[in-house]
Amino acid sequence: MEQILQSFMYPFLFLSMYFQVFLLISFIENKKKIKDEEIFDLSYFPSVTIAVPCWNEEKTLALTIESLLALDYPREKLKIVIVDDGSKDRTFEIATSYIKNMPDTIHVIKKENGGKHTAMNLALSHLSTDLFGCLDADSFVQPQALKHIISYFQRDKEIMAVTPCIQIRNPKTLIQRMQAIEYLMGVFLRKAYGQLDAIQVTPGPFSIFRKEVFERVGPYRKAHNTEDFEITLRMHLHHMKIANAHKALVYTVGPSTVSGFLKQHLRWARGFLENAIDYKEMFFKKEYGNFGMFTLPGAFIFVFYGVYVAFFLLYNIINNIIDHIQKFLTIGIHLPALSFDYFYLDTSTISFLSMVMLTAFLFVLYVASELSDDNQQFFRNFPVFFVMFPILVPIYISQAVFDTIFHRKNEWVLQDTKMVNIN
Repeated sequence: MEQILQSFMYPFLFLSMYFQVFLLISFIENKKKIKDEEIFDLSYFPSVTIAVPCWNEEKTLALTIESLLALDYPREKLKIVIVDDGSKDRTFEIATSYIKNMPDTIHVIKKENGGKHTAMNLALSHLSTDLFGCLDADSFVQPQALKHIISYFQRDKEIMAVTPCIQIRNPKTLIQRMQAIEYLMGVFLRKAYGQLDAIQVTPGPFSIFRKEVFERVGPYRKAHNTEDFEITLRMHLHHMKIANAHKALVYTVGPSTVSGFLKQHLRWARGFLENAIDYKEMFFKKEYGNFGMFTLPGAFIFVFYGVYVAFFLLYNIINNIIDHIQKFLTIGIHLPALSFDYFYLDTSTISFLSMVMLTAFLFVLYVASELSDDNQQFFRNFPVFFVMFPILVPIYISQAVFDTIFHRKNEWVLQDTKMVNIN
């Protein structure tokens, strides 16, 4: 049984290594181009609408709005549309308090609860600017973020959307410190995918679109509670180019508990699977470039391999426990002498490949920290990530696969559980 399980591990390790090396080579080949993107001089300032969909966001909304008002961008070119999606707290009161002093900049709309996609579409129905974007009400932009994003639209007229660089704001709990590394990994992946024209998702925190996108592909859809991923799929279906602005810094509040993290990531994983199935006609099609040939099908396959790896690790853990119990019943407690000998090092192929992958992963994180000017405590956060992430990922991936196969409802994971810390 163990040999059979191990035989399936080799393709997984090979694909994982190929994936990492492919992205690293692509990044290194484009390193000079990426560096040049950081230097720009805007020749024009297009008008921009930023939608802020809200549902019970009284703890963070004020700082979200303040961060938008602090953007280094001509105020007359900026329109902020706050859509209260049926909040039960002081969200609407906080939003309307800004109208008095800035009636031409801030607009507030209140509606019955219908989900984020309905709030976004309501904001879209009032769109009169060149560009449209979203900022989740628990996220905060840096003053230069919008200028960095606009520079990409100015540099390439074919770019239809630009994604930012997202990091966790003030990680305090262990689960947030783990996410700080996860999001740092995402910084590299979005940039590498951007160079391949294969970005997977235009995330809610401050992705900016040309108005033309919605004229061509239509408004947001519910899309299995992951509308950000679905509209990205639709853009690739229409051969629209998406870029990443790695210096456009946005900070978001991450779930502070294991339960909140699992709910959020279960929603993301389930939404990815179901949307990918909806757009399965794009799989391995050259006409959709690297996204169709590489990114989309690769991610889909890795989800199922993740379930297999979880089963493989569980099988080995149970086997080790049984072996130790049998030894105890046979010879009792036997403490080995404390010694070290290179002869006993595990030099199996799987162990060697795992160490190579870990080394490549650490290099990816180093590159990501350089890209984003990350100033968080990497050496404090990485051990937490290294221990907790491999335990939690199989849980929500396995659940997502099970729920998708058996068409279970996932409305219970729609609202992510967070403990907000904005200091």
